[in-house]
Amino acid sequence: MDVDDTIILTLALWAIITSVIVPSIDIYVTLLLIGLLVIAEVAGSFIKPEAKQVLKPAIFFLLFVFLIIVAKKILEVLK
Repeated sequence: MDVDDTIILTLALWAIITSVIVPSIDIYVTLLLIGLLVIAEVAGSFIKPEAKQVLKPAIFFLLFVFLIIVAKKILEVLK
C-alpha cells in the first residue's frame, strides 16, 4: 500500500467516525478540517507534491466553511 493510499484511507476513516459521533454539521466540518490539517502536516514530508496539491483545495474549502461558521456564531452572540 502506497503512502498516499494510507492517507486517503485515514481521512476516509476519520470522516466516517466523526459523522457517526458528531450530531451537528458545524462540529463535523470543524473536526474534518482539523483532521485534514493534521494529516497534511504530519504526512507532509512523506507524500508526493501532487498529492499535496490535491489536499490544498479541500483545506481551503473547509477553511472557508469554518470562517462562515465562526461568523455565524459571532452574529448569534452579538444578538
